[in-house]
Amino acid sequence: MRPNIALLFGFTLALAVSTWPSNPEAGSATGARLKSGAGPPPVAAPPAIWDAWLRFHEAEYCQGLDTVFVFHKNGLEVWCRIEDERSYQRFSELLSPLRATHQIDMYPTRPPAEKKSSDEKNPPPSLWNNDELRTYLRDPFLRGGHLNNPETPPAPITAGADPDFMLKQRIMMFADQTLDWERRMNRYAGDLPALADAAFNSGMPKEIRSRAAAICLAHTQAVDRYAEKLGLNLTQALPRGTKKSSGAAEQEKAAPAASSPRDAAIQVADSAQSVARRIYRFIHPTHYTVGLLDLREPSLLESLKSLRKLVAGFQRTLSK
Repeated sequence: MRPNIALLFGFTLALAVSTWPSNPEAGSATGARLKSGAGPPPVAAPPAIWDAWLRFHEAEYCQGLDTVFVFHKNGLEVWCRIEDERSYQRFSELLSPLRATHQIDMYPTRPPAEKKSSDEKNPPPSLWNNDELRTYLRDPFLRGGHLNNPETPPAPITAGADPDFMLKQRIMMFADQTLDWERRMNRYAGDLPALADAAFNSGMPKEIRSRAAAICLAHTQAVDRYAEKLGLNLTQALPRGTKKSSGAAEQEKAAPAASSPRDAAIQVADSAQSVARRIYRFIHPTHYTVGLLDLREPSLLESLKSLRKLVAGFQRTLSK
């Protein structure tokens, strides 16, 4: 068994390479590593290893496990942060039959249980102070003219009750839903470069390439689906601008044509990661101020539209 210090160091390294396009090569006590990080198995990997990797993505365990695969000549290592216990159990069951013929090492970790403070029981200040969102969520049943009608009697308030309780709950649900969709979109997009590598590798058997292409298409459709949902959600929280910023106009220019399907996948993954980062920062700003880079970037809605254009272009590549 390896020393605990080595395990901790190795896992820290694995987390560092979990964001595309980092793909480090390093030595291993289990044998020379053929390929590691966010890429697919090497061409020389056994069919059973390829099948396990493809099924991991087909079954969408990738949504519940933040995972880095390390492939070596005797099998593979799996470094994963468990976000969904059921996904971990099912993936462990998937790998179990391989242990008889391959060296399979799993290094799971679980995030510490979160203890909510009194502040976390309230909406994020950035959303609570958002007039657009408060107006939209104050009472969904009174939209359409009744919301600002002075003749509409206010709902009775029980003594001692928080008059904003329902509004706070709606805003917290909005925040949780938006962050969940942002995470899912980013996770699907982050897998695309590796899947594209496998789908368009002429040295791979046709069956593997076909499966990888099908998974790649499904992930791409999921990115577009969540980008659309996020756009609809954020429309309710962003001020109605009458003009696009100059940065938006520059951003809307056609992105450089990708030289390969892998490059197109990287464009989608990079764009999704940038949008996801900005969405998180919109809900949980670091200093409650707008950073200089944000002032130079187009609005989130424009960035989501640009992401969907990249996704549409990549889908056309997959359909060829």
